[in-house]
Amino acid sequence: MQKNVITLTILSALGSPTVVLADEAVDLGEIEIVQGSDASESTSLQTNSIYESYDPLDSGTSVITEETIKNSKPGGIDTTQLLKTMPFVQMDNSLDDATQENIQDIRPQNFSISGGNYYDNNIQIDGVSATSIHDVTDPSGGDLDWNNVTGQTSQSLYVTPDLLGDITVLDSNISAEYGDFVGGVVNYEIRKPKKEFGFSISTGYQNDSMVDYHEPTNLDEDEEVDSPPDFTKTQTTVSFDLPLTEKLSVLTSYSYSQSDVTYQRDEDYGGEVYGNSDSSENFLIKGVYEYRDDLTFEAQIMHSPYESERERANAIDDLIVSNSSGTQGYLSATGYFDNTDWSSKFSVMHNDASREAENVRYQWDGDELDWCYTSSSCYQGGIGSLDQLQTDYTWGTSFSTTLESGTINYGAEVKYTDASKARPEDVYYYYSAKLSENEDFICDPDDSSCTPEMATWKQLKYDAYDADVGVYSHALWSEYITQVSSVEMRAGARYSYDNFLNNHNIAPRLSANWEFMQDTYLTLGANRYFSNKMIGYAIKEQVPSHTCYQRDMKDENGDWGGEVGDWYECSSQPSTDQYSNSDLDTPYSDELTAAITIPTMLEGNLRFKTVYRQGKDQFAQSDELEDADGNEYYEMTNNGETEYIGYSIEWSGRFEKHFFNANVTWSETKNNGLIDYSSDPEDEAELIYYKGQITSMADMWEDDARQNYAAPFRASVSWSSMWFDDRLMTNATLYHRGSYEYLDDTGDNYYDEDGSRYDIYDVEKASSVTSVDLNATYQFLKYGQHNAFVDVKVKNLFSDVSGSATNYQIGRTYWIGLQYSM
Repeated sequence: MQKNVITLTILSALGSPTVVLADEAVDLGEIEIVQGSDASESTSLQTNSIYESYDPLDSGTSVITEETIKNSKPGGIDTTQLLKTMPFVQMDNSLDDATQENIQDIRPQNFSISGGNYYDNNIQIDGVSATSIHDVTDPSGGDLDWNNVTGQTSQSLYVTPDLLGDITVLDSNISAEYGDFVGGVVNYEIRKPKKEFGFSISTGYQNDSMVDYHEPTNLDEDEEVDSPPDFTKTQTTVSFDLPLTEKLSVLTSYSYSQSDVTYQRDEDYGGEVYGNSDSSENFLIKGVYEYRDDLTFEAQIMHSPYESERERANAIDDLIVSNSSGTQGYLSATGYFDNTDWSSKFSVMHNDASREAENVRYQWDGDELDWCYTSSSCYQGGIGSLDQLQTDYTWGTSFSTTLESGTINYGAEVKYTDASKARPEDVYYYYSAKLSENEDFICDPDDSSCTPEMATWKQLKYDAYDADVGVYSHALWSEYITQVSSVEMRAGARYSYDNFLNNHNIAPRLSANWEFMQDTYLTLGANRYFSNKMIGYAIKEQVPSHTCYQRDMKDENGDWGGEVGDWYECSSQPSTDQYSNSDLDTPYSDELTAAITIPTMLEGNLRFKTVYRQGKDQFAQSDELEDADGNEYYEMTNNGETEYIGYSIEWSGRFEKHFFNANVTWSETKNNGLIDYSSDPEDEAELIYYKGQITSMADMWEDDARQNYAAPFRASVSWSSMWFDDRLMTNATLYHRGSYEYLDDTGDNYYDEDGSRYDIYDVEKASSVTSVDLNATYQFLKYGQHNAFVDVKVKNLFSDVSGSATNYQIGRTYWIGLQYSM
């Protein structure tokens, strides 16, 4: 069968482009800017509900519209802040702390859906996956982690909220069309080009004077904590809508966001002030070509570089520049024939999560340094560069065929992912510096770790490596929707396979709703979801362990000094962290859900919903093992389990130009000792003191639900309105997070009869917090096609915080902005 091939030839700057479809030449028409009849209508203020979520069959689907995004978006590029009104979405509670790192970071934050971990979601942009399959769990070493790029999120591509159309959030009862998650699905849809010429520019600003901070609680009299830093944040977006012909429309856009944060070095390093910054850019071009009524082509290229600086206050020359950059491109076609709608899309997504840093680090004795003001150790240099990349190639097709008895939806997806991590050069850490005593050290001229007065006795070497994992996967899905009397049913299944775990997975999906009274529905669902590929542990398996070396540096009298010897391996080898693929099953989650949807006054809907999930075969780390050579290693297991139960009451309504939303959610998330996939739920090695006895850390965690991303009680109420002949838009949203108890290290120690020391853990309480966010937009210019607006965004209007024993907390914040469009 002959394939259709499309080529585009530009004949001249203002000439007629020609499309060749098979053997048929199609004239796109003269390229010219097409002027719309009334562009001002599309640029006037509008408002809507904070989210819409009352489809009886898709009881877990919520939509945030383009109007709502414009009205409720926060300052900056954090699109996930728009999700926090959703009843089954939980945000990262730790970001309330006013640390320099939190303030500097302007990336979209992680979030949990329906009890899944923050890396268990399928995040999409225009239906193209933007989910990282690298290890994004927080490394234990902080910024000094030698083998991981810190600060990464589970999202591999960022887009400014200024470009968004709708956001679709699926928290339960999810169609077989979606896979690769055990949390939920979020699709950020970039708006399509308008059919009339348009130009818009927006800019926003915030600094430290626009933030109300709360001091830490329960500090000892002699205990000090860093004050909140000085900072500035800015964002600018410029976009053009270009209807080049009657059939071809293009959207182009550029945005830039930056945060600059002031740091101060420790007194031991001079105490001078310096700055770190994060910056994010977004380049977009999107085109829609309506070839004919039954065939439309769409193409998009988006590049989103993100760069973050980290320079520690207790070191010099250790600047780390981390990337979180993404690039996406796709070409799609949609159409219909007879009784079937169809679509097909080929996409490429590339993520660069690398870091750049000096490859040598030193621990020096402060007595011999003119830049170190302490007699103890001072640090110089970096922890080495790492290259961390991910590229997805995906082709997906879907069909929807209308039959006499119902509708059948079906499709397929083929995907290849190349994920790699590399240390381009060997990295060295020289430590245990010794001062020469009776005789100067005699050093090799090329040895940077040795001077006549001081030389390092030991070193750690982190070998260069290049780890690569390629994963091929495919999926087939189908579902049948039919109506029998007052019952509507959707029955389907999703089959998936990948050559990484070599598992064939079948996920049944079933949803049914019964209209037992007029416009009143009972919805029941039973579904299974399989997780995305997580290759972090497979990458770790290819990372060589670091090696310890030392050298002889004593003279004939046994004093430090004299000729410095060659390096040789230390007598005790470090443990080797190897994560073996142990014939693993694919983690999955079984879900039962029920919902009742009732019409109410004010054109509203009331919904009662419950979601119950059991996560099985979750990835976890084994106990420490030892091979025949005495090397220590780990294996990955399927020993992790999770359990989630959630109840919600949701209501929405409207009166004239006033829109209302309210919801209340109670939930409980249990991880059976599993914090994330690198945890060992059966680890009995680490002992602590809890409930009056010495017990294992794992047994203690069995008593506790997950702490972060899992507040048991949450509520939100929102009110969106138009005022003064639609010149003023206001959006006010109240959020409440109830108090809850959690287990934490008290900081005290217990000593047994043998003098062994154990950390004491006990129940701590996080107090409840209620905050009100207020967004207001005023249109101060409306002249013909020219429109200008001023934005004021107030987060946490009444400055209520839960309190922190160790950090300042962020209270009320302001963000101001200006917009112009035509």
